[in-house]
Amino acid sequence: MKQYLLRSASMFLLLVIWMTNVQAFQDDEGCLMCHKYPMMGRITGEGVFRSYYIVPGIFEKTVHRNVPCRDCHNYIKELPHKPVKQGVTCNTECHSITNPATGKPFSHKPIYDTYRKSVHGRDKLTKTSDSDKPYCITCHTNPLYNPKEDKPPSKIIDRCVVCHEKRQFAERWYNHTSRRIKEVRRSSEDIVAICSNCHGKKEFIERRKELAKKEGRELGPKFAFAIDSYKDSFHGKLTRIGFTETANCLNCHANEVNYYKSVHEIRPSRDPLSPTHDNNRVKTCQKCHTYADANYAQLDPHPTSDKEDNPFRYFAEMIYNWVGYIVIAGLVGISMFETFGRWRDGVGLFIRQGSSWWRKSKRGRKRVV
Repeated sequence: MKQYLLRSASMFLLLVIWMTNVQAFQDDEGCLMCHKYPMMGRITGEGVFRSYYIVPGIFEKTVHRNVPCRDCHNYIKELPHKPVKQGVTCNTECHSITNPATGKPFSHKPIYDTYRKSVHGRDKLTKTSDSDKPYCITCHTNPLYNPKEDKPPSKIIDRCVVCHEKRQFAERWYNHTSRRIKEVRRSSEDIVAICSNCHGKKEFIERRKELAKKEGRELGPKFAFAIDSYKDSFHGKLTRIGFTETANCLNCHANEVNYYKSVHEIRPSRDPLSPTHDNNRVKTCQKCHTYADANYAQLDPHPTSDKEDNPFRYFAEMIYNWVGYIVIAGLVGISMFETFGRWRDGVGLFIRQGSSWWRKSKRGRKRVV
């Protein structure tokens, strides 16, 4: 009986611990009554499964863990709620989190407005051609805090709580700021991979080219082969082998002045404010190549073999290929003539202790040729 009670108490304790881990964040609005189930979701009209499952233990470690659900899903007024048609947009104001610098409700609206003015800008829900363009969540997910910062250094927190008093506040503040300081930029490989999601897909490129032709507007001269040409360039090859000091997409297409804002307002090369505009290319190159001048800036960072875009490279590559074919054909031809000549002189090829040419001598002895 005692063993039974002990086992029951142990199982109850494990269940309590498990439930504590599952309910890892405050669900004051009861959203997990439904969204705690793994198969929570639906099939869209396009035949894609959309999951609405929330994993509390993971969400608790994300940067949005302190944001109540309805701060973003503010269109939900009742539970169970009606089918969602609008969805969350990234310019929504948080009603429970205040920006300590302004005292107003926190919002991503300032950077969202910057993004909307860029060449990538679009509404989240749109049936126009802009649906091809990336939205905020294309590049930004719901990232986790640094795993190494689960336990902030006590030397720092002890000093913070002298004024801020609440240790939990100081720890959360440290986790947030340390993440932003340490992960200030993605790696070059990550940046190229993100840009390749659109600029590396032939279907996307063809759709944009047809649309531009239909609307009578001009695409950038390198738009159709931006990723392929970058990967063939010196910069791309160094990035591929893991060299971190070479230029990636954003090093040239984003302005180094206020970089974190500039990556959200990428402009076409024909825009005078673009770092890749003819008037700004020297300054852009000088970020890495200190002694770059106007002649240096004329070098093509996106080399291609397209006849219209780069006729010199096109013909040079064509001549180089033909020279290679002729050399190979000549070597094969010489080998064949030599083989025929030896065969005519009575020399045969034998596989004996390796491959060797043998023939009989007039005195009846074999010798190697």
